[in-house]
Amino acid sequence: MQFKSFLVSLSILAASGCGGSSGDSQDTKPSAISEQTFTLKITANGVAAGLEVSWMDNKAKLTADKAIELSATSKTFVKPTLLAIPESITCDTQLSNTTTLNYSLAVKCVSSQASFVQTTLYSYPVTIRYGEQSIQLKDSPVSVPPLTMIEPEITALGGPQICEVDDSSNLKFKVACRPYTVVYEKRKLYLVFSEQEKQLLFDNPDKERLIESEYLWFDEQVWFITEGASTQYKLHSASFDNGQLGNYKIHDINASSLAISGGKLFALTSFPDGVYSWQSGKWKAVSNLINDGVLKSEFIANNQDLYLALEDNNEVSSKSYIQIINAQIRGRTLLSKQISTFSHTPFFEYDDITFGLGFGTDEQLLINVMDVIPSARDDAVFSLNNVRNATIWQNGNNQFLFTNQDSGIEQFKFTREQVETSTAFDLTALRQTTPDWIGGDLDTLLAGDFVETASIKYAVLKYLRKAGTEQSELQLQSRLNTTQPIRVYNETWRTIASYARSNTKKITPIVSEQGYILVYVGDASSNQSTGQLWALSADKEYLLKDDVSWESYSMKDFHFETISEKHLVVYSEFANEVITITLD
Repeated sequence: MQFKSFLVSLSILAASGCGGSSGDSQDTKPSAISEQTFTLKITANGVAAGLEVSWMDNKAKLTADKAIELSATSKTFVKPTLLAIPESITCDTQLSNTTTLNYSLAVKCVSSQASFVQTTLYSYPVTIRYGEQSIQLKDSPVSVPPLTMIEPEITALGGPQICEVDDSSNLKFKVACRPYTVVYEKRKLYLVFSEQEKQLLFDNPDKERLIESEYLWFDEQVWFITEGASTQYKLHSASFDNGQLGNYKIHDINASSLAISGGKLFALTSFPDGVYSWQSGKWKAVSNLINDGVLKSEFIANNQDLYLALEDNNEVSSKSYIQIINAQIRGRTLLSKQISTFSHTPFFEYDDITFGLGFGTDEQLLINVMDVIPSARDDAVFSLNNVRNATIWQNGNNQFLFTNQDSGIEQFKFTREQVETSTAFDLTALRQTTPDWIGGDLDTLLAGDFVETASIKYAVLKYLRKAGTEQSELQLQSRLNTTQPIRVYNETWRTIASYARSNTKKITPIVSEQGYILVYVGDASSNQSTGQLWALSADKEYLLKDDVSWESYSMKDFHFETISEKHLVVYSEFANEVITITLD
């Protein structure tokens, strides 16, 4: 039987392997391993294509459409290695074998993401070109497929700022921006990044006067105007290249005022008068409507719409406005001949009707309906007597006219087809303040009292409203941690000296700028009294300076130099001091 044979074999092995002396035993040496031929078949996905693999004495570039077959002679199998894997991808390899000599390697790689992030707070949006992609970077990081041998390039800044891209960590691009504002100081122009940091923009070698409020940021350039001794104006611009200060230029038009409408830059020129727009890197005249008239205003703005008051050369009673609506220049719109003096107020839209404002020969406020044919416009007028001051305030898409008359605060309304026009809001709280003045801007409605002594006249803020929220004097005082009256200038219009020709009557005495107003909080019992200077809006308050003398404030020492999305800058003329606040 096979079982017996197996037992016999075991006994023989036992007899031969056991017993006997140690000298009879012999060491058994393993036989030498001979070289063998190994094969390796490599497959790869598309992302891995182009990578190089090293295996024994072989090197090969991977392809996605065809497997690579390699062979090598060696005593033992050596694992293959992927060479120089870029950081833009990660790879996974799987090695298997069907026999001791035949192996397969599967390479699968996936792309990592290139990320872009702004590292500084309160920056404007940035546009970056990365290969063929245009990346809009604002509040959140952006991730895109990576590119090799491609450097990102800043193509648009989204606002006044200087930016740099840090690519030291390869695919994690950090965009550091420094928002700035343009500030006039000691006859020079600076880019101000913070109270501690500024950069000279214009050294003003001819010591010309910079036109206040006539510098702005547009098309990656800072634009500003100077006026020489001969009353000739110069328009300057400084451009930016990849976020860095670039070319400086003096333009060949005698611009005295600048404004933006519908994403286009417009300039108003003097000697001769004209309207120009910035198109494809050049200034082009866009209107000859001024040729037979005399300008009576600078640009008057209502949101993005611009207006120019024009009086006929041959007929003084013929008054009109040139309108620039969403960057498009419209023809002259005649006012009623009942209007003898322009109001420094643009047209406004109330209940889908366009109105213009002006004054009659008896100083009455005239509200002119503009949505009628010119021949009917002379009589399409509402007349209000004894209007001390007035303002236009916007809520939603509707714009409301408020007046301060003998009867108190009134909202302009009328009946159309037996239906009364819209009411802005319940005026009870506003009327209870019995204000001497009403003002603000389209965004913010303000009201308060005038105070006049033997030596000075100033105003007190008692009411503020934005959209559906109104704040009383007590609420405003609580925000500023005071029980003192919140004092403001008795009028806040800044003189624009370049427009001595301006012949418009201002009906709003206290004007806020982009919702902000400069206020004094503290003792005002004498000129030597001191207090605090604040910038106040409906939802923000910034302490600008302590120990401000009441005399310097009451002499209108301080004014807003500029307010941008990121900065608020106040200038002290007496101290020649700039106060810069970063807005949060």
